[in-house]
Amino acid sequence: MTGNELAQMYEFSYGAIKRNLDDVTNEDSLVQPPGAGNCLNWVLGHIVVARNTVLSLAGGAPVVGDEVAAHYRRGSNPLQPGDKVPDLATLRGLLSDTQHRLVPALAALSDEALAQPVPEPMRRPPLTGSVADALIRLHYHEGYHNGQMGLLRRLAGKEGAIK
Repeated sequence: MTGNELAQMYEFSYGAIKRNLDDVTNEDSLVQPPGAGNCLNWVLGHIVVARNTVLSLAGGAPVVGDEVAAHYRRGSNPLQPGDKVPDLATLRGLLSDTQHRLVPALAALSDEALAQPVPEPMRRPPLTGSVADALIRLHYHEGYHNGQMGLLRRLAGKEGAIK
């Protein structure tokens, strides 16, 4: 896997995320699924936070700090009414920011950089093995959550965006 191929994978994923966000309002993004799970705002924020990790692995700077990231990390509590979290428009902007940084950073990765082990401070399952291995797993992770976004938009009363 080359840096250019990884960049193309994230370009494709970004297009699908944007389609899943079409016509979704901030109120729609806060609809909690029945039973358990997270709302679309949380899922999108989680993708942005995961992209911070992708950016770090690719040598870039994160787009959100710990104060925002704390709401969207794995294992964080589902969002509750009144939580001070970014609205959907802000999260869309942050996603766009990640994309503008991510694609060139990934495309610039050499084969040698991709073969390096995941740096020690970041090394924890599933971020094990080489940088390339971790970036591929993180892309799968993004696709998983993108699928959730497709279902969450339907729970909010929207038609499916990807047909």
